[in-house]
Amino acid sequence: MARKIHSILVIGAGPAGVIPAIILARAGLAVTVVERQRFPRDKVCGECLSATGLATLGRAGLLEVLEPLGPARLTRTTLVAPGGATATHELAHGMWGLTRRRMDTALLATAEDAGVRVLQPARVENLQNTPAGVSAAVRYESNVVENVTADLALLADGKSALLPGADKPSPTRDLGIKAHFRNVSADASSIHLFSLGGHYGGLAAVEDGLWNVALSVPQAVVRRFEGDLAGLWTSLVAGNPFLRGAFAEATRETDWLASPLPRFPVRPDWPDHIIPVGNAAAALEPIGGEGMGLAMRSGELAASAILSANAVGTSVETKQLQAAFRALWRTRRPACRTVAVVVSQPALARAIIPFSSHAESATRVVLRLMGKASRS
Repeated sequence: MARKIHSILVIGAGPAGVIPAIILARAGLAVTVVERQRFPRDKVCGECLSATGLATLGRAGLLEVLEPLGPARLTRTTLVAPGGATATHELAHGMWGLTRRRMDTALLATAEDAGVRVLQPARVENLQNTPAGVSAAVRYESNVVENVTADLALLADGKSALLPGADKPSPTRDLGIKAHFRNVSADASSIHLFSLGGHYGGLAAVEDGLWNVALSVPQAVVRRFEGDLAGLWTSLVAGNPFLRGAFAEATRETDWLASPLPRFPVRPDWPDHIIPVGNAAAALEPIGGEGMGLAMRSGELAASAILSANAVGTSVETKQLQAAFRALWRTRRPACRTVAVVVSQPALARAIIPFSSHAESATRVVLRLMGKASRS
């Protein structure tokens, strides 16, 4: 008979790690979360909570934690062509716009209230399998190192950097770029996706009158601007009539942030006692706004698998969990990648936007494949 799981080490305090931490701590397990950054902090992210994420939060009783933060209600999506033409479509299920700064801080506080031990800011320098589970060397800001052991680890570091014995995903040549603005003149209930010639961007309202601008930009483009992200954005706005109008009176409220964009499928090579979740498990094109939702749902599935194993006295069924993860990402990955490629090409974007205005059924199919009709 398998040994019961009593302790969990969670590496990363984003939604993929904190959601299962809360669920498992509430179920009586000893949970430790290690997070490198001091909260509150911003993070490169589209900051749209999909129906999948909202459903996961609802099952965990966490919507009431985030709703008082005043998330923007997003009920439609608007495609914007390079010349400024637009096509708007209603979403099957509404989404929320909420900054990671607010959301992650609130969820981590809730985890602490549930009894989770939080080590922050601290980093895991070495994660190893042991006969009894896992062992991690955790280094604090003070340079003090603590050895933390647990029966099982959830890897929620966003990039699988600590996954021992596994081939690391090949890096893409794209960067995610993000900043917050105020006084944007656009429909606050719509997620705007705009074609920028070789890449794409998104614009959506978040809480407190702020707007999130998130871009997928090839590294070569950033190099042409010598890393000047503000100059890159100014150039993009000047070349797009919709953006010129929307940002005529806008002011940037935060620094520009940049981070490599991962893209890889669920891998079958999880080491013993380690379960990757969120972007450590798989990563898709951010154009669909599904990243946070999939992170939350994968964490919930991992927590459920652990509790189910404990209930019947068996080991965690990792093959079944991998299959559940593949089902989550299966259609979303190719659909989001295809839409990103189309939107990134000006000629295709100009053609598809008027077509989508008159082909609601076809557009609904595409949105469904991207996860926009799912509450899983």
